[in-house]
Amino acid sequence: MEPSRNILGDDLIELPLFPLNSVVLFPGMKLPLHIFEERYKAMIGACSEHDAPFGVLLIKEGQEVGDPAHPFQIGTTARITEVQQLEDGRMNISTLGERRFEVVEIIRQVPHLVGMIRYLEEEPAEVSNVLVEEVRKEFSQFLRHQATIAGGWNSQIDVTANPTQLFSDVISSLSANVELPGELRQKMLESSTNQQRLEQLLPVLSRGNQIMREHVEKNNPFRGHRLN
Repeated sequence: MEPSRNILGDDLIELPLFPLNSVVLFPGMKLPLHIFEERYKAMIGACSEHDAPFGVLLIKEGQEVGDPAHPFQIGTTARITEVQQLEDGRMNISTLGERRFEVVEIIRQVPHLVGMIRYLEEEPAEVSNVLVEEVRKEFSQFLRHQATIAGGWNSQIDVTANPTQLFSDVISSLSANVELPGELRQKMLESSTNQQRLEQLLPVLSRGNQIMREHVEKNNPFRGHRLN
């Protein structure tokens, strides 16, 4: 089967699906994956051969390995950017999140899930400049905490003012450093505007800053304080 083959008109597309535990992929977000199950070796091999995306969905019920899982309906397509072939057909792949989609119908369960999906368009909406600046300020502080914990300091941190890229950068850094409940990330993914996503993200980022700050003060007592 050739992935992403349009068979029911312009708005519905057939897409191979990859349900994952604790992973919510967002547009613009990088996602490395280790592929070891036979069903996903074949799926990823076909996607790589045809330069086609596959869909990443958070699992609602079930497990990644074994019987088909029951995922949430809203996910993001992943484009393969690099493939490292390993023994026994296993692979390490690098992917990049591209577009949000909604699963309209699951049309196949074995050997892996395949769904008819509809791409979700962003709702046109103004994003508050005040909100963007608040998120940028908090994210700059978060990145400085990261640098301090790593043993360095960077006073010149460039944080984008583009709302879409800003959200992607923040959620990627938060996911890598602070445990975020999958349901919370899924709620952000299902939001239809950048304004809504950034509003939901700001208190989470502030809490992440608090956690990082406490870690800095506990483990780096002198680096954790600055004299003005």
